[in-house]
Amino acid sequence: MKVGYRRSVDLARFVAAFGIVWDHARAPYADIGYTALALFLVLTSFLAVGSFERSDGERFWLARAQRIALPWLFWCVFFRLVFEVVSDEPFHVLSDPWTLLIGPSIHLWFLPFVMIFLVTIPWVSRFIDRPARMYLAAILLVVVSIPLGLLHAKLAPQAWFINPAGFPQPLPQWFFALPLFWFGAILAAGKRMGLVWPVIIAAALISGILYNRSPEFASVQMILVAVIFEAVWRVNIKGTWPTWLASFAFGIYLLHPATMLVAFKLFSDTVDRSFAAVFAFALAWALTAALQRVPWVNRFL
Repeated sequence: MKVGYRRSVDLARFVAAFGIVWDHARAPYADIGYTALALFLVLTSFLAVGSFERSDGERFWLARAQRIALPWLFWCVFFRLVFEVVSDEPFHVLSDPWTLLIGPSIHLWFLPFVMIFLVTIPWVSRFIDRPARMYLAAILLVVVSIPLGLLHAKLAPQAWFINPAGFPQPLPQWFFALPLFWFGAILAAGKRMGLVWPVIIAAALISGILYNRSPEFASVQMILVAVIFEAVWRVNIKGTWPTWLASFAFGIYLLHPATMLVAFKLFSDTVDRSFAAVFAFALAWALTAALQRVPWVNRFL
């Protein structure tokens, strides 16, 4: 049986995009961005497993990687030009090879990350084909996630902007993202088998250990997003409107740093951050909808 599909999952993608914008605007309770990003990561890998299992499996990674690589290159050029206009500093020739895994804007780390680790999706899907292997996958998730989570905790709370421990970006982001990405893939395999409790217990164990070692909100994201996902999965939504909303999520994520610059330019950097978040989100949504109608450009959204 292949991974099922829920319209509510599409709605969750759209809501997660808003949460990321809210976080990046540093609006009140901005830490919900951890949960929004965690949900975005889980949904990305969960849906990728479904896509793989609905396909014939041939050239899966290459086809998906190409679909991500072109938007990444396009938006690298776009944000380089934007920052060249708004920045007082001149263009700098590439000096750090790690920036090849990010681009000119830090939020673009997500695209190379997904492009690289999508290669693991067929492995997870093919490996987890019986209960014993699901139990083993859950154990391996714990073994991998705890050290990565502790590395991320070592860098908190400034891991996303300043890197005092010497880890080059995007490694801090990867330490946070990779366990959640694999959790989503294993969860998809569990949904297909009707056996999800091992990976849910693994999420609870991982979050419990990380919180005990580093009592931060970031430490409990796996069990939190597991609970949110299970709640979302049980909601039956009729109609195609959630899928319509989800079609804007990727574009909103890509465009929101630029629309946030517009918000601060129009209203100054002292603007209410809640208003800035809503404004940037709405403008990114509108621009995404407009650009989706532009031939050739729409392939990058």
